[in-house]
Amino acid sequence: MVSWSTIQTFLVLLGPIIYSRGKAFYQSTKLRGPPRALTLGTHRILNILFVTGVIALLSTLPTFAPENIFQKTGSRLQIPTDTLFHRLSKTRDITPDDEILRARLASKEGRLTYANFGPKPLVECSWCSSEEAKTYLFYALPTLALPHLLHIAVLGVVTSSYFSPFGSVWRTQATVAGLALFLAELYFVGVSTSDRDANTLARLPADVVWTHWRLNFWRGIGIAFVDAWLGYVIFLTGTGRWTAGLDGLHVQEKLETLNKASELVYARLHSENFLRQTVLRNKDLREKSFEFWTAEERVGKEIMLDEEVKNVRANLTLNITQLTEEAAQKSEGMLNTINTWRGLPTQVPQTSPAQPPTAAS
Repeated sequence: MVSWSTIQTFLVLLGPIIYSRGKAFYQSTKLRGPPRALTLGTHRILNILFVTGVIALLSTLPTFAPENIFQKTGSRLQIPTDTLFHRLSKTRDITPDDEILRARLASKEGRLTYANFGPKPLVECSWCSSEEAKTYLFYALPTLALPHLLHIAVLGVVTSSYFSPFGSVWRTQATVAGLALFLAELYFVGVSTSDRDANTLARLPADVVWTHWRLNFWRGIGIAFVDAWLGYVIFLTGTGRWTAGLDGLHVQEKLETLNKASELVYARLHSENFLRQTVLRNKDLREKSFEFWTAEERVGKEIMLDEEVKNVRANLTLNITQLTEEAAQKSEGMLNTINTWRGLPTQVPQTSPAQPPTAAS
């Protein structure tokens, strides 16, 4: 589909950018501390992606692909119809579907449609016409879209916040990747004419491009690749190796923590208010509460009138006054030093007022 020269040009132009971005991605995934343990929901996401990836890879096996009578009989695309089915009858019995297919393959357009859409539309679609190739596309569209729709549904499940918040970070990217796979297959089947033009000029069986069978193979590879990529990035975010795009998640976690804390405070205040209302409405409890607080006030006054407490409070007041005076003297000394350096007159230190003589002196 793409020539090697085009691929070389693409690598020359975009290779350095891809390399620098890949290197930056690798550097960003280096562990900056002990990894976090994966949660149970993250484990379930990875298991689902692993199962779907394996199923997608198994779907690429020839066993699950529809039969290609041209490849089975080793025939070229221009072989006469009677000769083709005579060879096919030597390998297996001819079925009623083969008889319908025999009539559809009588024309060149029917054979090109067979290579592009496979045998199912030619056999089952009664209103399709070889002259209007789009009719076969419309008939085959649900069959083409079904595996992609199932894959996008799986991506939506694993990137929901039900299992893990780390999967929801990649929800948009995963959906775009799944949709891109479907659009790419739809392009090669219904829009691009390169395969059809190549089959028009093909003379040997090896020259024929079997688009339907090839896309069956690459569809499974693409789905498995997307699942592997998504599982890898979810693993990185779940273990703390990848932090890009988690700012909103961190904010959400903080909001949830604050919400839980506020709910707890509200519950405690509500309980305290309920208890207070209960005490005030009950006569016996109200009297006991009044007696308790009266006794607390009396005990507090007795403590404050104690001589040792008075001495401690007096010493604390003197210490605070002395510290204040010392701090003022230090600051005045520093200002005088600065004024001396600048050639300014120094300030006369203020002396504290004389303390009145105490009775002890």
